[in-house]
Amino acid sequence: MTETSFRQLVRARNRLVGTFVKTASHQTVEVLGTTGLDFIVIDAEHAPFSQNALDTCLLAARATQLPALVRIADTEPATILQALDMGATGLLVPHAKTVAGIHAVLACTQYRRGSRGFSNSSRAGQYGTTPMLQLVDSSDQDVAVVFQIEDREAVEAIETLAAMEEVDGFLIGRADLAMSYGVFDAAHPEVYAAAVRVCKACAAANKPVGMFLADASELEHWVQLGVSLFVMGSDQALLRAQANAMASKVRSA
Repeated sequence: MTETSFRQLVRARNRLVGTFVKTASHQTVEVLGTTGLDFIVIDAEHAPFSQNALDTCLLAARATQLPALVRIADTEPATILQALDMGATGLLVPHAKTVAGIHAVLACTQYRRGSRGFSNSSRAGQYGTTPMLQLVDSSDQDVAVVFQIEDREAVEAIETLAAMEEVDGFLIGRADLAMSYGVFDAAHPEVYAAAVRVCKACAAANKPVGMFLADASELEHWVQLGVSLFVMGSDQALLRAQANAMASKVRSA
């Protein structure tokens, strides 16, 4: 186990900032590894990541010592296993709704308390050089699993979900909450009320809660509500914003 693992930082509710990576390029990950970000989330749910692209992006993250969560496309055991064997720091799991569903995912991430298949021949096992017990212990202690709350069903059960000790944290997804509530506006009062309910339930349970923010305009507000894990924009959004700002400055000079 590392001296202070990313999972420990999340669980301690340290304020952490990362961004989504939606471009299937290991160079992008390497560049982000030279910044002050605390982590990245490789978006294998909504972006076109092949297995090979995911593998090389995780290699780049490890090379720059940048913690990397993978937002998985589904919760099939093979999907979870491959992301972790490739060396992901942990997972961001979309559409968590029930205690049973969360338990099923967690079982796939744990050796001793779950059903994760073992092989130390992957990157996570240093290609066969990490002894079995060492890999079992380090993985079980360090793999971080954060669950997204983005459905009405999950919000209505959040007090129960937040009480699950084995969950490392939750991340509020307002866009899909807007879809689930049928309001089609992430800034809708119903979505805001749902997000606040999640924050309050997590605070009461001393459970870390995170949120996606497109920019920093709302940051202080959500910090006051107890949010500690921030996914800010994406590599694409950062590139576009900087390009637009540069073009605007040149044209207005």
